[in-house]
Amino acid sequence: MAVYVGELSFSESALWLSGGSAILASELGLPLAPSFDGAFFISAFYLYAYCRRNLPQDASMTIQINLNQPPFSFLEPEQLQWLTGHLDLVFYPAGSVILNEGDASPGLFIVYKGVVSETDQSGNKLYARYGNEDIFDVRAILESGCKHKYTATEETLCYLLKTKNFIHLLDKSKDFSVYFKTDLGTRQNLVEQRDSGAGVSEFILSRIDEESIRPPVYVTGQTSLSRVAAIMEEQKYDAVLVRTAKEIGIVTGTDLLRATLLGDKTKQTKVADIAQFNLIEVKYGDFLFNALLKMTQHHIERVVVTRDGDIVGMLELMDMLSVFSTHSHVIAMRIEQSKTLKELVIAAKRLEVLIDSLNQQGVKIVAIMELITTLNRRLMQRAFELIFPKRLQQSVCILVLGSEGRGEQILKTDQDNAIILKNEHDREAVLPLLQSFHQALLDFGYPPCPGGVMFINDSWINTVDGWQGKVGRWLNSASPEAMMNMAIFMDGEAICGDMELFRQVKRSWQKPELRSSVASAWFARPALKFETPLNFLGNIREDHGHIDIKKGGIFPLVHGVRALSFEFGVSDTNTLVRLDRLQELQVLAPEVVQGLKDALLFFLRIRLRQQLESGVDNPGLSQQLSLSAMRSVDRSLLRHALHRVKKFKQLLINHYHLESFG
Repeated sequence: MAVYVGELSFSESALWLSGGSAILASELGLPLAPSFDGAFFISAFYLYAYCRRNLPQDASMTIQINLNQPPFSFLEPEQLQWLTGHLDLVFYPAGSVILNEGDASPGLFIVYKGVVSETDQSGNKLYARYGNEDIFDVRAILESGCKHKYTATEETLCYLLKTKNFIHLLDKSKDFSVYFKTDLGTRQNLVEQRDSGAGVSEFILSRIDEESIRPPVYVTGQTSLSRVAAIMEEQKYDAVLVRTAKEIGIVTGTDLLRATLLGDKTKQTKVADIAQFNLIEVKYGDFLFNALLKMTQHHIERVVVTRDGDIVGMLELMDMLSVFSTHSHVIAMRIEQSKTLKELVIAAKRLEVLIDSLNQQGVKIVAIMELITTLNRRLMQRAFELIFPKRLQQSVCILVLGSEGRGEQILKTDQDNAIILKNEHDREAVLPLLQSFHQALLDFGYPPCPGGVMFINDSWINTVDGWQGKVGRWLNSASPEAMMNMAIFMDGEAICGDMELFRQVKRSWQKPELRSSVASAWFARPALKFETPLNFLGNIREDHGHIDIKKGGIFPLVHGVRALSFEFGVSDTNTLVRLDRLQELQVLAPEVVQGLKDALLFFLRIRLRQQLESGVDNPGLSQQLSLSAMRSVDRSLLRHALHRVKKFKQLLINHYHLESFG
């Protein structure tokens, strides 16, 4: 290993100094050079003093940073060993310039001790700070020149991997090369795969194939129920497919029992009379997890598997549960079978354990969101069914708003909901039921909304006409409060009662005359309210080591997409789906859409990880990310994700002419 002071090398094997050379050589475990150059004395003295304060006593020439994390963990053991033999230690006194704009970088720098600032050439504009185990400047290597200036803001030690050696590793390791040469989303996927490692359940990685499906067994629609029962017994199947002249359906053993024992059917009844023809399908080669998600969403225990449009088999729940350890469907069935609110509370308490398990197994954040959204909504629907008498269930429509309405909530946050009354005269009968429903949500773990956006408050209870009038007043007012109320309501999703009531209200803000350019601009302004916290990265002292990821990243991205969706009449609520629609409408370019998707998913993943590790009550309410608790690779990904948000905010400023506001 070579040891450097600034740009001055002290040879490959020894430190060439004067004065304290014997002391320093002993301190670092280096052989003493036979001669010295007095010009190095002052810089060497700085290095000596720094090392005495900061290096462990047994540091010697061992590597003092963690290379068992991405991107270095992508290397094979022999490649990693080769890397450690080619790292040099570089010292920079406080205030010294490491790289200037336009410089050819000598290699990849990894900060060991100290802080490095990335600025413009004048030093007035700060882009980022790099702390322990942070990496810079890969871009200078791959693009043949530095775009910014790098300065040691305090005494700093870095490991340096020379350019030729870095390029050598890129050539030798595919994943290592992909990490440095690709986009944020691909980097994030690589890191998540490496993090989950051997802990990823085989189930998560398994696809639907011949080993996981049962060959289909068909009967004609004219077959009697007694014959169908005999075929099921012979084949050891609990379900068969029913073929008629027009379509294909399914009948299960439970269907036979209900029809003959609880219904009015006889053994000679034709099976077509009781078959279900709304088959739920999955594609051959899809992930098993996606099949489980469909079963949970539709409250069923089997799906048909198709390939190129043809049915090739059936996939049974019991076959899957034998390999799926998190038992999400078991929670769904517990919710379905609950006869009391107390039983529902027990099911609700299991959701956080399920989330933690899925996260540890490396399940994609999108899949976790979809599954938890499905279970949460079914939990609320079952509570609604237990609390509201049947005569009133179609007289109201319950809405979930905010992140729950967008399907982007994972851990429970505060309640955001509203209600639509079919008739005003039902209000008196409904109010006590809403109080009971509100209490059930509290028991499930949803705290009250600090802003009062809940169906127990008069402001969030209205008839269809009342809501339509309120939406019109919000849009015509253009006040910040009115615009935020509109934003909250726009994310609504109907989950209980008469869904048509909300569809009538929703059409009211999709009228072109209400989406004027002025209203759209006022609607978009809150996306610029909070500063993007790029300058705090790697410098935990400037904001007590934390950033508010909701204010700094999630809200401006989500609300900016919501504003564009409002302007262009996109009716979907989920941010990822909204982005797809905006791309289809050519409002946003494909690379912008992909960058924003990658950024949002990273924010949600890193927030969830820290929320689960916090150990506090209601962890879903925490929006603070601790930078000191993050690995260097995560800080790097976070920096890139925030940069995409910053560029998106500039896009909004230009699009809505909000220069004075921004």
